[in-house]
Amino acid sequence: MENILDYVKEKWKQLTAFSKKEEIKDQLWSEIVYRYAEQHRHYHNLTHIAFLFDLCDKYLDRISNRAVIGFAILYHDIVYDTYRPDNEEQSAELAEAHLKQLNVTDSLIENIKTFIIATKDHKIPNGFPLANDLGLFLDFDIAILASQPETYKLYSEKIRQEYMKYPDHIYKEGRKLALSKVIESDKIFNTDDFVQSMEATARENITREIGQL
Repeated sequence: MENILDYVKEKWKQLTAFSKKEEIKDQLWSEIVYRYAEQHRHYHNLTHIAFLFDLCDKYLDRISNRAVIGFAILYHDIVYDTYRPDNEEQSAELAEAHLKQLNVTDSLIENIKTFIIATKDHKIPNGFPLANDLGLFLDFDIAILASQPETYKLYSEKIRQEYMKYPDHIYKEGRKLALSKVIESDKIFNTDDFVQSMEATARENITREIGQL
């Protein structure tokens, strides 16, 4: 992949090509970069966003609303504070504030917010019209769980760095709880593709990490 910043900026340009508000687009992009470059971010940064966009490109033929999934990828972690329990809601609100400045329609914004807030528990709301797109988006977000052991190890180390203000015993207890909740679910992934290709590997990785905590 090319330079991460350039790659994500190109995605931003594509998503906002409908708007002629160039100055506002530049300001919004600057804030996006500033937020994802915050010092405490080791995993939830633009590299993570680029990873999701790369997966999205591979599934474009399966996606019905590319604008919704694209903006959701870009904004889903824009607020990330390990002291707060409402990062997803705050990210959704900031996405709305940004996109209103570009005159994105209310219905599109509401769908984008639903996508972002769904990353809290990775569940698809009953009857949601973009359920297929949302399932893919949520699977993109946690595809790292099914990575090769060395990549997964690096991911888990980066997550630990993001919670460095917590002592080991508190972090390990919280991390075990979070991972156990994932592995106890019937399915980690939402879509058949990801279940078939990644579910078993993700469970192996998570089980290994729990054993090491």
